[in-house]
Amino acid sequence: MQLKLMSMVVDTVTGARDRLSWGECSDGSFTVKSAYSLLSRDMAPKQNMGSFFLRIWRVVAHERVRVFLWLVVNQVLMTNVERQRRHLGDSGLCTVCKSGDETILHILRDCPAMSGVWIRLLPPQRRQAFFSKSLLEWIYSNVGDEKEIGECPWATTFSQAVWWGWKWRCGNVFGENRRCRDRVRFIKDLSKDVWAAHKKVSGSLSQVVRVERMIAWIPPMVGWFKLNTDGASHGNPGLATAGGVVRDGEGNWCSGFALNIGICSAPLAELWRVYYGLYIAWGRGITRLELEVDSEMVVGFLRTGIEDSHPLSFLVRLCHGFLSKDWLVRVSHVYREANRLADGLANYAFSLPLGFHLFASSPESVNLLLLEDINGPARPRNVRL
Repeated sequence: MQLKLMSMVVDTVTGARDRLSWGECSDGSFTVKSAYSLLSRDMAPKQNMGSFFLRIWRVVAHERVRVFLWLVVNQVLMTNVERQRRHLGDSGLCTVCKSGDETILHILRDCPAMSGVWIRLLPPQRRQAFFSKSLLEWIYSNVGDEKEIGECPWATTFSQAVWWGWKWRCGNVFGENRRCRDRVRFIKDLSKDVWAAHKKVSGSLSQVVRVERMIAWIPPMVGWFKLNTDGASHGNPGLATAGGVVRDGEGNWCSGFALNIGICSAPLAELWRVYYGLYIAWGRGITRLELEVDSEMVVGFLRTGIEDSHPLSFLVRLCHGFLSKDWLVRVSHVYREANRLADGLANYAFSLPLGFHLFASSPESVNLLLLEDINGPARPRNVRL
């Protein structure tokens, strides 16, 4: 409990009042999804449909086809059986074959208008199992089947056939069916086109251009000082520390700190290090400061702000309080390779008592890192252009 209390933020500086924050979301904002999750937490366990829907959204198909599969799984299609149940029709009979009730499974698989298509699409050894499953079993097993049949995964061919089976049925009902000489050939060709387009797009997206660059700590401009901060944690949340160092244009140590925070989340630890870094820099009377942080999230918080409902808003506000003072502060993101001294201080803080520790000179455990930054050795890193 003490370790958790040590990391808590008590705002006695800005004068802001406490605000309500929605605890079911990490950013404190309210969402219908989180509210439903909270309300259903103590309800009787239900079938987990998460993996089912995940399979659907991963199918290589048009978005409208995936949405249609989602509707099928939720069994909300307006068939004749459903119309009769709602007293919107007199009969649940299939108007095409007139030999069975028009259920979802009948339209998409068992009606002769579709069963002949499936028989031609499927290898003979797979037909018996295909036609013997219930609706949900049928959808689940087929949308997850990545085995290639006819030059593309079966899940893609299956989804296209299901979608067009429904389209053809609707066209039959409303008299809008266009002639298709060979429905099986049409589905196969369409599936191959969809799969080829997917491979082309995914290939271009995966070809991220990266180049190797040599990364090193760069001294600040003349007349400026540089503040580097970093954090370390054993878990999220878990035992967390922070460290920071202020250096001049020659790379000489001006001031530094190590903070043993206690138990907190990683984002909270990252903001604590920035706050204490700004605190010691302002205390030294520095008027021009370059602040380098290796967390893009923190850089975003410092540049654009944060919602008041966010659990970290108090600490972000405290940091903004320092940034708005009468000095120049430039905030930028830096790679870990250029932030090794601050990282060494953060790791050193694990061996220190809880709380803030200020260093007028470099601790012995990080002297080598300080000298390496001064001498300027660079380390390779693959960066995205």
